[in-house]
Amino acid sequence: MRWLKISFITLLFAITAAKASDDEVHLAVSTTIQSPLDIICAKFSQTTPYRCKMTTAPTGHLYAHVMHGMAYDLFLSSDVEYTQGLINANKVDPLSRIVLAMGKIVLWSADKTLDPQVLKNKLLHEPNAAIVLANPGASSYGAAAKEVLQKYDLWAHIQGRLIYARNIRHTYELIESQKASLGFVSLAQLSADERAKHHYWEPDPKSYKPVVHEVVTLRHPQHPKATAAFMAFLKSSQTRQILQDAGFEHGAGCKI
Repeated sequence: MRWLKISFITLLFAITAAKASDDEVHLAVSTTIQSPLDIICAKFSQTTPYRCKMTTAPTGHLYAHVMHGMAYDLFLSSDVEYTQGLINANKVDPLSRIVLAMGKIVLWSADKTLDPQVLKNKLLHEPNAAIVLANPGASSYGAAAKEVLQKYDLWAHIQGRLIYARNIRHTYELIESQKASLGFVSLAQLSADERAKHHYWEPDPKSYKPVVHEVVTLRHPQHPKATAAFMAFLKSSQTRQILQDAGFEHGAGCKI
């Protein structure tokens, strides 16, 4: 009888845990879009019976997780090549793939007295000004910064001025700590106050390939109802506003 009671309690606990788990969507989120996703997840939990469990890391790390069988429901990437790699490996559902947002790069300095034109002049005309950017081989934002420098015919001439950061977050940290006088960061990394006061120089968006943040569902999501609900929420006007407020251009949920 005691064994039966323990077994019943164990079974009841397992059912309760499974139910709680069914209410949760597990997200693999690129660190470059983490801040607005925190807000989106909070709003999602307030307006639906579901909640988010978020794992954040550079897109390349998350890609490796999925390739090795990590049980995520959704993959939120900042690099289309990684998403395509998962499609080629049959790890995700290609029909679910949508653009969530478009990232923008800006030239920024921790010196708040510099206006956009001064920043641009420092880039173009000051031979001793160190410039930091994320590693172009590992970061879509770094690759975009390289394209801008090539567009202005600077890339070949400023190699001695360049500092390569591990990723876009590290780029911001190096500039903020003034280990570099200026560099290319994501507009979304700047505070709302900095964006409002325009403490940055924004290159012509046509001078680099768009930094695409996209979403795709894993081939066999563990929590299909919560996953479907979250995908629908990502296409909502509420999500669009959150992304725009954070410095992104909303992707309108359009297909790749």
